[in-house]
Amino acid sequence: MQNGLVERFNGRLRDDCLGEHLFADLPAAKRSIEESRIDYITNRPRTALGWLTPIVFTTRSRQDKNGNRANL
Repeated sequence: MQNGLVERFNGRLRDDCLGEHLFADLPAAKRSIEESRIDYITNRPRTALGWLTPIVFTTRSRQDKNGNRANL
């Protein structure tokens, strides 16, 4: 195992996308994989982020940094 995060993502991709679909051609496979990747990044909460999705966590982090600058 080289990188646990990459291995976990690859496992999820295999389970959630590649194992459930039959692809007619390479462009269809690329579209499906991209949709799965976007879903994984935007809609799946992470325990390491306090059960927030990465998008929400990033938005809150930026808001916190901007808010802290205003208080300086």
